[in-house]
Order: sequence, then structure tokens, then C-alpha cells
Amino acid sequence: MDTETVCISKVEYELLLEEVGILRNPKMVEAVEESDKAKAKGVKTWKLKV
Repeated sequence: MDTETVCISKVEYELLLEEVGILRNPKMVEAVEESDKAKAKGVKTWKLKV
């Protein structure tokens, strides 16, 4: 397996780290799924600004 180096900005890197941290947290994943289900039912949910 070959490795490849990719250059991204520090801001992009930090956003990716945050997203990976969220996806590794089972409670956060459950909350995101619950929010998606609520949106599908027409419930207005919070919109986070990043």
C-alpha cells in the first residue's frame, strides 16, 4: 500500500478532526440520526453555524 501526502489548510484540517471526533462518539452519532429523523418528519431543528 503506497502512501500519499496531501496538503490542506490548517482550518480544513481542524474541521476534519472535529468531524472525525463527532463520528467516533456514539452519543453524537445517535443525536445526529435523531435530528435527521426529526427533520424528515418536518420538525424544525437547530442549524449550527461553523
